[in-house]
Amino acid sequence: MIDEVDWIDNGGALDLMVEEVGGLPILRVEESLVLELRSIEKLMCELTDSKGFLFSSYTHQRHGVKVKAERLGRYFVDKLKRRKGVFESYFPSHEVNPYVEVFFKCVDRVEELHLLRAWRDLRNGAAEAFLVRMNDLVEFVRLELTSDAFKAVLKRFRKASFKRVNSLEGYIDALFAKHSRMLVVRVDLSYQSGFVSGREDFYGDVEKVKVHWAKMQKDLHKGIPVDGLLGFACKLEYGQLKGFHFHLLLFYNGSNHRQDGVLARMVGEYWRDSITAGAGRYFNCNAVKDKYRYLGIGMISFNQLDRVSALKNRVASYLTKVDYWIRLSPESGRSFFRGNMPKLKSVKRGRPRARGPAQAVPRIAG
Repeated sequence: MIDEVDWIDNGGALDLMVEEVGGLPILRVEESLVLELRSIEKLMCELTDSKGFLFSSYTHQRHGVKVKAERLGRYFVDKLKRRKGVFESYFPSHEVNPYVEVFFKCVDRVEELHLLRAWRDLRNGAAEAFLVRMNDLVEFVRLELTSDAFKAVLKRFRKASFKRVNSLEGYIDALFAKHSRMLVVRVDLSYQSGFVSGREDFYGDVEKVKVHWAKMQKDLHKGIPVDGLLGFACKLEYGQLKGFHFHLLLFYNGSNHRQDGVLARMVGEYWRDSITAGAGRYFNCNAVKDKYRYLGIGMISFNQLDRVSALKNRVASYLTKVDYWIRLSPESGRSFFRGNMPKLKSVKRGRPRARGPAQAVPRIAG
């Protein structure tokens, strides 16, 4: 919905959402729930476009009247079984995509969960009551999603999401317009289990975390622990399992630096040992970059169109597009941080570049 490119696919962005356990790639629980939210949005759109009744009845020779459901109806029931408690548990202080919000309203309208689990076994009066209830629920979705009120909410939500996506992509283009080669570093910064967990005083912990980030950002600009920073982008996230964590993207001058894995380790260790006084943790994405299907970190030149595209459409996207499905509530304050747009010289002498990243960078098909 947010883009003609299927951003979260069976590879690509998923490569950035896994961690290894015993040598096997395991999709992190909280990230897997983002995929679930995405599938719910697609379901809601399909329900809106559907016609007629999705649930009807037929007479079985031995069991009497039973429920018959169309494919989309069966899928709807399967999603409703999941309820919303799992999302509220893992994301207690978030707001979700408007389509998902309507789905949660549907969940609240289902009073008897056991009927969803055993709907194929319902007979006669119970079967008739169930199919009427489900068809009413489908009609509720159709009316809700085609209402002017919903369209206005969706427009505002999408506008905010697109603004952040376009802001970061434009920022990357501007950096490449000024620097022909950059060393791109990605580090995930988090905390030891139990530290600023957000479970007892969520907003108080938010403030502590932001104090840490303010110090980290200030030192990065000073060249601590690595000098030559050209730009950065950072996203604060929270999940019940991982707690507060940052996805940090750093851009260094490719003429002055080479070993991206070493730089990422230096940044991570500085966060762990100096900023958080030992309470922090980090994950060095550059150390495992060979496992990413689309390589958008490490050394990238402006004319390496495949890598620039992977950087923008995969790596940077992970910092911005997840917000299209779920994001921290406005009460948490700002959660996305980006460096200032670089100033370009008005006149450049010498041979012009053949092509820059803003000129015909191919988007990666899902």
